[in-house]
Amino acid sequence: MIIAASTTVYNIVELLHILTVVFALSPVFVHPLLRRQMRAADGSGHQHLVVAMAANARRLYSPALILAGLLGIALVEMSEDAISMTEGWVIAAIVIWIVMNGVLHGMISPALRAQAAEGASPGTEKRLEVGAALLSIGFTVQLILMVWQPGG
Repeated sequence: MIIAASTTVYNIVELLHILTVVFALSPVFVHPLLRRQMRAADGSGHQHLVVAMAANARRLYSPALILAGLLGIALVEMSEDAISMTEGWVIAAIVIWIVMNGVLHGMISPALRAQAAEGASPGTEKRLEVGAALLSIGFTVQLILMVWQPGG
C-alpha cells in the first residue's frame, strides 16, 4: 500500500526522519567540543564523559542513524511517483548513508570504546576527529541532495 505524499502519515514519517537525523548526528558537533572542554579542565571527568559517549553511541546514536536512513527510504516509497528510488540524488543519499554508518560503526564507536577502556591516545583522538569530520561532510552533502534534488 502506497501512502500519498502530504498526508498525515507521510508528514509523521518525515518528522520522525528529521528528528532521528538530528538525534543521530548532534553528537558529531557536540562531542568534540565537550572532549576539548573536559581536557582543558585538567581532565577531571573526561573519562566518565568518554564512557557515557561510548555507551550512547552504541545504544542511541547508532540505532538512530540506521532508523533515519530507513525512514528516508520509506519516504521515497511513500511519495508515490514524486520521488523514485532510481533517481541519482536518492541513490547518492543512500550510498552516503551507508558510508556514514560505516564511519560511525567502524571508526567512531570503536575509538570511543577504546578510550572508555584504556583512556585517550593520539590514535583514538585522530580517529574521532576524522570520523566526526567525515560525518559532518556526509550530513552536509545529504542536506544538499535533499534540498536541491539534483537530477530529480
